[in-house]
Amino acid sequence: MKKKLHLETSTKVMAGIWVFLILVNVLARFCTSAVDFYIATIFPAISDFWCSLSGMADFSVGEHMILAGIVLVFAGLISFILFMIFAKRRRGKIARFYGHFYGWILTWVFFVVTFHFLILYQGTKLSQTLETTEFENQQVLKAYELIVSEVNALSDQVERDETGHFILSENTNLMMEAKACMRRLSQEFPQYQGTYPDAKPIRNSYFFTQQGLLGIYYPFSMEANYNPVVYDVNLPSTICHEYTHLKGNIFEDEAGYYAFRACLTSENPDFRYSGYIIMLNWLKLDFGEDQAAWTEYYRIEKQLHPAVKTDMYTFVPADYYQLHRHEEVLPTAIVSEVADTVMDTSLKVNGIPEGSESYHGLTALVLNYYIHG
Repeated sequence: MKKKLHLETSTKVMAGIWVFLILVNVLARFCTSAVDFYIATIFPAISDFWCSLSGMADFSVGEHMILAGIVLVFAGLISFILFMIFAKRRRGKIARFYGHFYGWILTWVFFVVTFHFLILYQGTKLSQTLETTEFENQQVLKAYELIVSEVNALSDQVERDETGHFILSENTNLMMEAKACMRRLSQEFPQYQGTYPDAKPIRNSYFFTQQGLLGIYYPFSMEANYNPVVYDVNLPSTICHEYTHLKGNIFEDEAGYYAFRACLTSENPDFRYSGYIIMLNWLKLDFGEDQAAWTEYYRIEKQLHPAVKTDMYTFVPADYYQLHRHEEVLPTAIVSEVADTVMDTSLKVNGIPEGSESYHGLTALVLNYYIHG
């Protein structure tokens, strides 16, 4: 009787938590100011605590948690089926135990996802604080020409291999400089103060590479993770990008913008160049039917240094997929398409109607920075 009463009480508590979390998610959509307060005051303390904890491990805790979760699901399903077959007299108790055990796991998952991920989407977007996101074509062209001039100058300051491809300098300490960039960024944007553990390399990199992932934020372990096999030029900006997620910035376009600004605080040419390359990859200029503006745009684009063009849009080394084909479980085309669909759907469900196109919101933020300072 006591066990049954305990189980019933535990179930009611679980149900109460689910009702609470659902209400939190619903109310967050209507209480932007409350979410902004949470991001500015409460989330940093949560982040610093978990970052310090997970940062003690020299491996990606989040990645191992995902693998453990997969094992737990399959092991649980198989053992449940076996118990149902061979323990017929205790099926009811076994079913209640499994339901309760996995119910609490799902409750914990929902709790963490709510406070470390979902409600962050309901905060005020940086673009909403700008005076305008509409610019005259001549302003845009002037900004673009300045960007091209700066990235061209940096392309001569970075190191390259014998084939002319970018390589990180031996003097570049990725983690140390990325953290320094975030500390300097926090002087202008206090949100980015706090603890920054080393970003963790993803071990199962091929599957993540198939999805086109440069990095990933794990809300369960509060870790910044990066794909170690990508082309070197992506790494400095990617690590800063993932660091911004640790401080409550969940929007991808804003993460890209702040990573760009963080890289620009560095005197290290690898970081500055990486910031420009990633930014150029996502910069999307549209001059409509203004043919004169398009002509000027193409004139400026032709000024890009050949080395810059080599570094742009380069995700992994050219021979990567061929060399790692033996690691493929599902075709890359399928994995990539599914990942894109999931990402697009996730963004739309969380109140970003543009879906994956929101990544190009970086354009307005960068142009505002160059035009209005």
